[in-house]
Amino acid sequence: MTNRMLASLLLGVAFNAQLAAQGPNGTDINKAIPIYFGQTITDIGDGSTNPIQVYSIALSKGQSVTLLASKLAGGNSGGTWTLSLLRPGVTTVKALQSSDVLACRGHYCNDGSNTAQAQTFTYLVSASGLYYAVLQFDSTGMNYSFVTTAQGTPIAVPNPPSAGCLTGRVDYLTYSLQLIATGLADEVSIGSQKACATCTVKAPLYPEIVTRLENALRSKLNVEACYDSTGSIFQIKLVTP
Repeated sequence: MTNRMLASLLLGVAFNAQLAAQGPNGTDINKAIPIYFGQTITDIGDGSTNPIQVYSIALSKGQSVTLLASKLAGGNSGGTWTLSLLRPGVTTVKALQSSDVLACRGHYCNDGSNTAQAQTFTYLVSASGLYYAVLQFDSTGMNYSFVTTAQGTPIAVPNPPSAGCLTGRVDYLTYSLQLIATGLADEVSIGSQKACATCTVKAPLYPEIVTRLENALRSKLNVEACYDSTGSIFQIKLVTP
C-alpha cells in the first residue's frame, strides 16, 4: 500500500469516526433520532437546508400506532411534504424500495408529495422491531409538530450488560439548537465525569432520561447513570442526598 493510499484510508476512517461522533441528527437511518409515544416534537423542515428528518421508534407486534404531523403557524403553510413509516432493517432513505415503505403520504408511495396542513395514518404492527418515521420537505421554512401514539402492549427490550456507571451529582447539562427541539442534551456532567458525542460515555439518546437528569440537577440528587459497551446510557437511578 502506498503512502498516498494509506493517507486516504486514514482520512476516511477519521471522517467516518467524526460522523459517528456527531450523534443523532435525523439526516438518515443511521442518524435517526429516538422518540417515544406521546412525545411532541417541534422543528423546522426545509427543502434546501433540512430536507429529511428521520425518527426511530420501537414497536411491538399487535400494536396500533398512529403518526400525526401538523404544520405550525408562522411557517410555510403552503409547502409540500411527505410523512412515511419505514420497516425495520432499512439502511438509508437515499434509495428506498417500495417494500421499505409500510405506510405513507407522498411520493414514497408514488402519489406525489402534498400540501396538506396535517398528515396522519395508523399502522397495525405485524412484527416487533425498530421502525422509522420519515418526514421529507420539498419547500422552505416549514414549521411542524410531530407526535406518535399507540395502543397495545409495548415492546419488551431487555437492558444490555452494563460496562460501567457515572455516579454523583449532576453538574450541568448543555443544549444546542440542533438537539433541544427533540429534548436531548449535547453534554451532561455527572460527578465531574462528562458524557458527550465524542466522549467514551455518550450523552443520553432518550429525552426521558434527560428530563430526569434535569430534575436531579434542580433537586441536587445523586444519580447513577449506567452505560453499555458502546457508551450509551440505558439506565438511571436517582438517589436522595
